Amino acid sequence: MSDPEMGWVPEPPTMTLGASRVELRVSCHGLLDRDTLTKPHPCVLLKLYSDEQWVEVERTEVLRSCSSPVFSRVLALEYFFEEKQPLQFHVFDAEDGATSPRNDTFLGSTECTLGQIVSQTKVTKPLLLKNGKTAGKSTITIVAEEVSG
Repeated sequence: MSDPEMGWVPEPPTMTLGASRVELRVSCHGLLDRDTLTKPHPCVLLKLYSDEQWVEVERTEVLRSCSSPVFSRVLALEYFFEEKQPLQFHVFDAEDGATSPRNDTFLGSTECTLGQIVSQTKVTKPLLLKNGKTAGKSTITIVAEEVSG
């Protein structure tokens, strides 16, 4: 019955038992300029290690001409306290309309677990290139907020 007069209230989205909802807010600082004429158009792609493979779960919006972006799109995940949930954050330049990171658009990445982010509330890490070296002074900051209800 969906009649408001009968006291019907929509149910919140279902969540897995034992999980809490976590919202991640992402920002970067000092991203590399791959193109000497323009600043990067950064986007962050979030991957979760599940069933022995990395799976894309979320991505931010693309911000135009910005080497220190603060993304407004929130990345939402279910957090399981007793489970290790490895994450990868890939930053790429979507300037040419790329929908996934390629070698020429890759600006850096970092790995950590969701538990590390939740326990520290705010994590800042250097971005690494594919060869394992730091991407200049580029950093990524992830802020976690547990959502109730």
